[in-house]
Amino acid sequence: MKNIMLTCAAISLTIMMTAQSFNIGQTSVTFVDPARNNRNISTEIFYPSTTSGTNVPVAEGIFPVLSFGHGFLMNYDAYSIYWENLVPEGYIAAFPKTETGFSPDHQDFALDLAFVIQSMKAEGGNPASMFYQKVAAESSLMGHSMGGGCAYLAAATDTTITSVVSFAASVGTNPPALPVAAGLTLPSLIFSGQNDSVTPFYSNQLPLYQTLPSDCKTYISINGGAHCYFGNQNQICDLGELLSGSNPTISREEQHEVVFTFLSPWLDFILKGDN
Repeated sequence: MKNIMLTCAAISLTIMMTAQSFNIGQTSVTFVDPARNNRNISTEIFYPSTTSGTNVPVAEGIFPVLSFGHGFLMNYDAYSIYWENLVPEGYIAAFPKTETGFSPDHQDFALDLAFVIQSMKAEGGNPASMFYQKVAAESSLMGHSMGGGCAYLAAATDTTITSVVSFAASVGTNPPALPVAAGLTLPSLIFSGQNDSVTPFYSNQLPLYQTLPSDCKTYISINGGAHCYFGNQNQICDLGELLSGSNPTISREEQHEVVFTFLSPWLDFILKGDN
């Protein structure tokens, strides 16, 4: 099997040397969804800023929103590689902190992921918000493992979302992700680790890629890659991977390098029109 299948013809993998680099700001927000009995969605947000810090001013510009779903028994702090790499490139990265326990509700988590994007767009139109006139119309759902599967469930609930990106996505969500994916035509980028035994590519990410009817979809299998290497070192995830029998043959840092070699220019094309 080929390691990379690219079907979105216009994508260029050339990283522009003139791209602006922003500082990283951080703020904690609790969004409230009135449609779900005023459900509280605690969210950590990282954004391009004038200076690094907490609640510092947002930088000049209009920035796409990335809503990132964590894996089972994990939280946002396992994924700092994403905000550290993508926020300086001009993205707002939001991490819902819900459904972190032993019995997560996948549908609720999916709705949280979508609601965070809706809420950030609303912030962009609110003169009292620090994000006023700073939020682009373009957005992407993202997620790892459980969060990757939930990203596809979320995409089915909001037709204004631009794209989906998943890392070692689990299709064993409730409801199952594959039937939902069969109705999605938005651009999608699917990463898998070849040596992942937690969510093996042949029963998870590859069927997901094959099921999506989108004419702009990309599947990337990383040689020797692992399940947990799509995030930072995390004891719970690493223990689960060890017990599952995964045997990565590359380092975590090498896997991260591959991810961002493809992820950054893909997002720039899909969300910023930069080819």
